[in-house]
Amino acid sequence: MSIAEHPALHRLFTQARATNGGPRPLAVFDCDGTVIKGDIGEAVYFRQIEDFFFRVSPAEVWLDHPQRETLDRLYRTLEGTDPAARHRHPAFKDFAEHMLAWYYDQLAANEVHKGCADVVRTFAGFTLDEVREFSRTTLARELKVPLGEKPLGRRMVHSGVRFLSEAKDLILALQKNNFDIWAVSGSCKWTVEPVFTPFGIPREQIIGITVADHNGTLSSEPVHPIPIRAEKIEALQALEPRIPLFAASDSRNDIPLLLYATTTRVWINSRSRSAHDFFTAVGAPPDDRWIIVDEPTVLHTN
Repeated sequence: MSIAEHPALHRLFTQARATNGGPRPLAVFDCDGTVIKGDIGEAVYFRQIEDFFFRVSPAEVWLDHPQRETLDRLYRTLEGTDPAARHRHPAFKDFAEHMLAWYYDQLAANEVHKGCADVVRTFAGFTLDEVREFSRTTLARELKVPLGEKPLGRRMVHSGVRFLSEAKDLILALQKNNFDIWAVSGSCKWTVEPVFTPFGIPREQIIGITVADHNGTLSSEPVHPIPIRAEKIEALQALEPRIPLFAASDSRNDIPLLLYATTTRVWINSRSRSAHDFFTAVGAPPDDRWIIVDEPTVLHTN
């Protein structure tokens, strides 16, 4: 049975049709692990390190980095190196390690809001158009490379993203039934935008982490709320007064957003995690409002 024929969706669409004449019903999607397998926010960050895509030293952005002087010295060394020779320079692996460790160590310490925001802050000095183009070309590349891992500095990091069939079918079914669709992601808004472009979802309905724009140049100042965990609801409410009837996510971090949806909640288990652990975190077993996609299907073409 196609997910679009799931009984919970039938009830959802029946309810939405019963309110004909009122505001269009609202559906909300997470991005990474939900609409795509993989993490486009991380993919863009990894490419940023690989391509040395910086206008400002990360040491000038991360004032609380414990090894700022070392990080800045490595950055200045690579900044003055022929771009074709940067990956072979002895400083590159040390620079990559500092960049990756700062991100991963904060996630491990449960500083998820700050770790994810710090990644976006490294776009300081670029224009919004430059970041959007970098994100668009990164997604195009990641859709072609194999799903797996690749070396970056001294680590192996995730490689490749793919759209998920069930998410695509859900979006198309919701659109067919007159739903407005918003994306609310804990990745950078501008890296998430091209993921939703094929579905015709406008930029104005995509929420993610951003930094302040000062006269056409991006700063290192994160814009609050940072849309992670319960703050996803706060970020959505700041722009959209409607309460969603539908929400989809792969992550325990999004349980508040899933429970905010009044009628249908979709858990897409793209990371092969325990359903028992997930619903223990929810605080109740799944009822008929839940759709569980335990083994989502990877699409190898768009």
